Amino acid sequence: MTYDESGIIDAIERLARTDVAALTQDQLDGVDQFHAGGPEAVDRLVPALRLGPGTTLLDVGSGFGGPARQIARATGCDVVGVDITAAYVEAARELTAHAGLDARVRFHHTRLSGLPLTGFDAAVTLHVQMNVADKRAFYADIAARLRPGARLAVHEVCRAGDARPPLPLPWSLDGSDSFLATPDELRRDIAAAGFDLVEWTDDTSWAADWFSALGRRLSAAPAPLTLPALLADGPTRMLNYAIALTDGTLTLHRGTFTAS
Repeated sequence: MTYDESGIIDAIERLARTDVAALTQDQLDGVDQFHAGGPEAVDRLVPALRLGPGTTLLDVGSGFGGPARQIARATGCDVVGVDITAAYVEAARELTAHAGLDARVRFHHTRLSGLPLTGFDAAVTLHVQMNVADKRAFYADIAARLRPGARLAVHEVCRAGDARPPLPLPWSLDGSDSFLATPDELRRDIAAAGFDLVEWTDDTSWAADWFSALGRRLSAAPAPLTLPALLADGPTRMLNYAIALTDGTLTLHRGTFTAS
């Protein structure tokens, strides 16, 4: 299993050498977002979601909860996150409580099909569908939980062609749980699941530049608290991902859709 890390909060505090409650937002930004681009990637999605106070967001594959908390702070909306990894949900809940957002940001340990809530005003997926074989069914499950006209924003990894990226990767240690689609295939599957396309943008160059800038920052001032430090073989997984984006094996696409 790729996502089998446990004791996330203990690991964060051990690396930071302080309690989670004492961490700054900048420190948390470097560790609580399990996707390329970090909080900057979330900022690129927020305007398309059209959220505000009194609206609700569904975060599918919510991980440690960084994007959910960031969007709640930025827009005033309420967020429900779902994730299949129990340790990630436990960490997300604790980090959210420390942030004082647990009244507006909640997390469920469940597959999306097990979530009984519907009528959301928007949904978001960031680096999720690479582990999903049946992407059309996955996004149809999301569509079923949104009101008509609701927005879906995605920030997702695709394969550029037939070449395979080096392993391990952030979402797959051995390739057995990696199901990469081309950008055209992913866009068509989302549309076929009940969504109308609003925008589809290639963010590959932007993500490659983000990785380069991150590498320069860490070389100049190494930080003990980073996402790779929390993951099994984390540095290698992140390096392989960055290389595959740079050499054209992988692409990163940002999309906006409306529920039909």
